[in-house]
Amino acid sequence: MQFPPSEPSELASLAVEPLVTRDFETRPATVYARLRARYGPVAPVDLHGVPVWLVLGFGEVREVLRDESVWKKDVQHWRWLREGRVPADWPHLPGYQVSHLLLQDDQRHKATRAAVEEALAPFQDADAPQSWELANAVSRHADELIAFFADGGDSGWADLGAQFARALPLMAVNRLFGFPVEQGDDVFMDSWRMVDGGPDAAAAVGRLVAATTELAAYKRQNPGEDLTTRLLAVEPPLTVEQIGLELYAIIVIMSELVSHAITNSVLEVLAGEAGTRDGLMAGPVEELVNRVHIASPPWVNLTFRFPAADTDLGDFRLAAGDAVVPSIAAAHGDPMFATPGSQEASVSSRAHLAWGAGPHHCPGRGLADMIVTTAVGRLFERCDLELGLPVDQLPWRSSTHVRGLKSFPVRYRMRTRQVPVAAPAEAAAPGPAPEPVAPAPAPAEPERLRSALWRFLASLRRG
Repeated sequence: MQFPPSEPSELASLAVEPLVTRDFETRPATVYARLRARYGPVAPVDLHGVPVWLVLGFGEVREVLRDESVWKKDVQHWRWLREGRVPADWPHLPGYQVSHLLLQDDQRHKATRAAVEEALAPFQDADAPQSWELANAVSRHADELIAFFADGGDSGWADLGAQFARALPLMAVNRLFGFPVEQGDDVFMDSWRMVDGGPDAAAAVGRLVAATTELAAYKRQNPGEDLTTRLLAVEPPLTVEQIGLELYAIIVIMSELVSHAITNSVLEVLAGEAGTRDGLMAGPVEELVNRVHIASPPWVNLTFRFPAADTDLGDFRLAAGDAVVPSIAAAHGDPMFATPGSQEASVSSRAHLAWGAGPHHCPGRGLADMIVTTAVGRLFERCDLELGLPVDQLPWRSSTHVRGLKSFPVRYRMRTRQVPVAAPAEAAAPGPAPEPVAPAPAPAEPERLRSALWRFLASLRRG
């Protein structure tokens, strides 16, 4: 790949402040507002020792996302990486050292995206049986998790993050991909390690890609009614290795977006005053979730873009190959964009950027929205919930890219008493979501719960 000559980058000479600070973890909106007041719609920041441009303006973020001819995703465009200036242990580097749909450009990106969209299509088509079966399964799994943490009681305490919001997407992804359940548990844990960018991120990426590639090879010999099998059937065919990489990308994005979208939606309701709660819950769950995508998007800062040539953006001249981070959360806080909390709060807006925009907008948006709305809907139908901690004491994850809680303690009160539920011995067959049942003697707990996930959930329940 040939790269055009470029002017010296201003990033090398500017004294930039670190983005990830205590304020960023607890009050990111104030950080974005301060940067916008100082620099305008584009700000230079330090990201773990590497300077990047953070795009704050709604119009500027939309421009970067929509124009693939100028703004590239392939990490080979990154000037600092080509020049050997990115430390080998930089925490986000492992996530950029694999080539999949999210990090591809131009014709290669178009071909891969077409294959992924074709494979996903029946799972997002409201008229397709695959969509019905998956939606029914997600509803059943949500009810299983609620009944499991309630354990037959009328009320109690739960961590909605660990005991519900993180577990439910795992169960959906296991079913969607056709993973053996135990292996799916391990894969999901590694996706969290990779996104958090900790010292074990590189090893986690390696295990993730190996697991999804092994799954693709297995499904070639043992096809099923799942996404992996459908990816193997697309034309022109993808290699097992390519499919492994695409499954890896879907796992990471879906798990992070979906789990945090669930907790962020519940928090938005519970943290509001009585009138605000009533307003949020007045319409369909889909509208609640959509408004939360504006006010508290789970994916706050997207992966890097790189200008293909020297480019003006905001008040700066960006050099070809500079790292550019489009900030969804900052764009939604731009005065140019009407956000919840303003006079337009009661009006639903579909113009938000929570799912991206342009050629790289999320291809699984319909699937993700289905899981989130099902989860939130079932929680509020089955339980009355109260925050277990004051809002300002809730622990947020330290992450550049996602905004979500480390834990989400709540007090729940069941609207209908539940039978204590042991972990199912096996996945249930497709069918309608179960209705609450009257109290009955508790079934015996199996000697060995179904998987690592259920054993973990059981340990939380006993604790």
